[in-house]
Amino acid sequence: MNRVILVTAIGGDVGHSILKCLKNESDVLIGCDIDSHPVGLDVVDKFFSSLPAGNEDYISQISNKCKIYNVTHLVPVSEHEIEAIIHHLDIFERLNVKVLINRKEIVDICLDKYLTAQRLEHLGLDIPEYFSKDNFVADGRKYIVKFRKSCGSKLLTIITTQKELDKISSSVSELLIIQEYIDASDEEYTVGVFSDGKEIRIISFQRRLQGGYTKFVKLVDDSSITRDAIIAAQGLGLVGSFNIQLRKSGGKNYIFEINPRISGTVNFRHQLGFEDVRWWLDMMDEREVQPYVKKYKSAIGIREMNEKFLLLS
Repeated sequence: MNRVILVTAIGGDVGHSILKCLKNESDVLIGCDIDSHPVGLDVVDKFFSSLPAGNEDYISQISNKCKIYNVTHLVPVSEHEIEAIIHHLDIFERLNVKVLINRKEIVDICLDKYLTAQRLEHLGLDIPEYFSKDNFVADGRKYIVKFRKSCGSKLLTIITTQKELDKISSSVSELLIIQEYIDASDEEYTVGVFSDGKEIRIISFQRRLQGGYTKFVKLVDDSSITRDAIIAAQGLGLVGSFNIQLRKSGGKNYIFEINPRISGTVNFRHQLGFEDVRWWLDMMDEREVQPYVKKYKSAIGIREMNEKFLLLS
């Protein structure tokens, strides 16, 4: 029986990349986005414009669309959607819709950068020094200020003084985290991690960012990164997929973030045989999860721009 998969936020880099991973399969693909004309329209079989995840009718809309299209699997993509849906899984269970989402504990911890840092510190992993607004004391070093709950490159301001922090905190209402700035942008890595509860699979890329998105990746085989990713996955009880971001400096892997979702590099790794979207779907359906075959020892990936016309009836 073919699956009917609803992928949200298809206009973003993550949602669009997930569609690329699934488009050659026999599954029926349904897409939605708050943009009425997102990229990916030509990939999905059906599309609808969705409400923002913060809207009080968002869950009702998504669950109703699941009924209309006989959806069997739901893939929430953005952090806001994941946070909304994790509190209403019972609604989708009653509809027999399987949701590709991590356990609530993982979502709660990893959507909050401060809680993530606390957990990683407890696990004995290397992390940048971190502070809340109230316990930060400037010492002349560089620090990076972020929202505790955010996605992409929102805010992300480098500071060196208390005055700079005060100016930021007075202009926003959200909670902040202040992290030691690891000045090693050429040594930034993104790590895909999948676990079926028994085996943990890892793929690591050195990456370069452009405008908050991964522009370039280079496949790496670093035993210390693999070790730390396994510790994080085991310590958080991962069953599914998440993404670790870190910078290397002074022989240490400073983990500064974990995204509790499929990441924007999913299609890069899918093309190299690390098919975590497919594995996650199969695991939820209690099908055999195919082995991870490492196709290449070295590879680079480049995200390119593209233009196309769509014929709309």
